Amino acid sequence: MKVNQHFGILYTLLVIAQVILCNYAQLGPYVMLSMLPAMVFCIPVSVSTIGCMFIAFASGLAVDWFSEGLIGLNTAAILPVAALRTGMVRVFLGEDIISRGDRFSFRKNGVAKISAALILSIAIYLGLYVILDGAGTRPAWFNFTRLGVSLVCNYILALIVTDILTPDERK
Repeated sequence: MKVNQHFGILYTLLVIAQVILCNYAQLGPYVMLSMLPAMVFCIPVSVSTIGCMFIAFASGLAVDWFSEGLIGLNTAAILPVAALRTGMVRVFLGEDIISRGDRFSFRKNGVAKISAALILSIAIYLGLYVILDGAGTRPAWFNFTRLGVSLVCNYILALIVTDILTPDERK
């Protein structure tokens, strides 16, 4: 199956997997697993920022509606990642990907560059998520611990999701 032809199907299946993950994989109060930042980061750069924000809004709303219970929490946290996606691709992966409308992959761009961009997108998402979820009711040490532990766990999950959604020319 070619990823570039079936990106929409894979993305939809990963949104369903995110709903299942939210419903059945509660690892405790310090760990929150989410594939959304990696999924939004992997949206092809040929999709405009506004289009990416609409996709992120629909994805976040679907996850909120079917799993979390707090409508708007994932949506509010993922929209800034979608808004900053083009800038992150430009800074970490280069301007040529945007100008050509090309897709990035681990093979073409390297694990280090993609990892840096993924960590930033996960940090933006989790920072907003933890702040909005706590809403001033949890102590700062709890929020920072939750952010740090979730960042490590989500980074590992994001590498897997990025490998699924990015094309491999050898296949």
